[in-house]
Amino acid sequence: MNNQILLLKTMLLSTSNRNILKYCDDKKKRGLATGNIIGPVILHVLIAVYVGAMCYGMAFFGMADTVPAVPAVLITAISFLFTLLKAHGMLFGYKEYDMLMSMPFTTKAVVADRFLFMYLKNLSWTCVVSFASLIAYAVVAKPGVLTYVLWILLTFLLPVLPMLLAVAISALIGGIGSGFRHKNLVLTILTFVFVIPLFFLQYFINDIIENDKIESMMDQSASVFSAVDRFVPTIGWFSKAVNDHSLLSVILLIVTAVAAYEIVFIIFSKFYKSINSRMSSHSMSHEKVKNTDLKARSVVKSIAFKEFKLFTGCVAYITNVGMGVVMAVIFGIVILFVDPSFLVSMVAGTPVDVSMVPIVLIIPVFIYFFTGMVPSTACSMSLEGKNFWIIKSLPLDMMDVFKGKMLFNILLFLPAALFCTITSCISLKASPMEFLVAVLYTCSTCLFSTVFGMYCGAKHMRLDWETEIQVIKQGRAVSSYLLPNMLGTMILGGGLVAVGLIFNILPLVMTAFSAIYLLLTIPAYIGVKKLARTL
Repeated sequence: MNNQILLLKTMLLSTSNRNILKYCDDKKKRGLATGNIIGPVILHVLIAVYVGAMCYGMAFFGMADTVPAVPAVLITAISFLFTLLKAHGMLFGYKEYDMLMSMPFTTKAVVADRFLFMYLKNLSWTCVVSFASLIAYAVVAKPGVLTYVLWILLTFLLPVLPMLLAVAISALIGGIGSGFRHKNLVLTILTFVFVIPLFFLQYFINDIIENDKIESMMDQSASVFSAVDRFVPTIGWFSKAVNDHSLLSVILLIVTAVAAYEIVFIIFSKFYKSINSRMSSHSMSHEKVKNTDLKARSVVKSIAFKEFKLFTGCVAYITNVGMGVVMAVIFGIVILFVDPSFLVSMVAGTPVDVSMVPIVLIIPVFIYFFTGMVPSTACSMSLEGKNFWIIKSLPLDMMDVFKGKMLFNILLFLPAALFCTITSCISLKASPMEFLVAVLYTCSTCLFSTVFGMYCGAKHMRLDWETEIQVIKQGRAVSSYLLPNMLGTMILGGGLVAVGLIFNILPLVMTAFSAIYLLLTIPAYIGVKKLARTL
């Protein structure tokens, strides 16, 4: 068997959720594998609906020629971004590196195998975007058979060039920036730059639909996609191949993708070993050593500081857990300068008149969705991974370890939540009583999320992960915390706020709601203490 195919097959089998369901008897792992299948399927369906609706609207309003550029642009962006975020961990510093390099495989085969693995993992998103666009385009334009053939064939080639570009950038960062101390910070900032606009996309779409701006939005979108079509060669070739059946465009896209693949990996394979060596142990002569006084900290504070170092040193950790903090701070700043009615209506998805509703006491519920949905405590124990034995070997009380991790979560989320709450109260001119109730609710929910997240994180620890994403986004600890917490917050919050509004006793209801969270914190803390004795 070809070496690349053999390596790729082995890698796919070792990471396959279907393989776990077929051969694994562990109920926890089978449940996690099932969730990892169902979750992406739901996301794929939602993306297909959004993209299909956009392409159908453009074709319906007479812009059918621009439709092929839509999937081409989206596939290019998705392939580049997803590969850029994953390439560093997939190509450099992975735990099988030494083993693979000692086997009779060429360097090019190893590198190409990992590239093909990323390609296949991205392929489902590529196909969903492309084929949803094709169906919408076909319903309106009714093209010939050749259009279908070219569209489907070239779909599989579109991701290659942006992925190769992302790999080249990752290799450049790995080679030049192996000793750069703030590399993780730079990568985190770049991730926030891409992700935060996507968060506000839903509110932009709601505004378009509610204010009947669909046709004008389609005209503007067509202009944007047409401009991108002219400046990015691969997108232009795809559009010309589909719209005009241009044989030259088809040949250019195929030849360019194949040639770029070979050239990039021939060059990359020559420097691959040296890049990995530099990243694993770069020269200490470039490190600046500073003499500073040693500070004595308590065990709890030391664990909290260690968690802070772990948080700032892991891009996946800071982008997934820290996103809520960033959004809360942004919300808190914006509400000082933007009409509160508009901002609250945008977040709620329905018009809200703050003069008629005591919205100052409802805003803390929105803040909790920023700061309480993914606490650091839900995944911090699993992130210890192979270092967990070090904690067990030290003369540490496990409860002190838990307290340190909970302290870090409070220090991370509570200041952001209080800042957002205080600025909301200032903007909405809250009375002293409303201010106290809002602050009480914010503090009680932060305490509950910290302790309950610690309980879930300790009870469902997973230490055998390959990448941090497996426990930060896909871990059972996070799922067991997120689902009941989100559902319970929506039901209890909606019900109690409705009762408070109907009977005009919202301050009393929100105080009761705060008390409920504090009461729920007690059994969660008792559960944490029991787990500390058993671990």
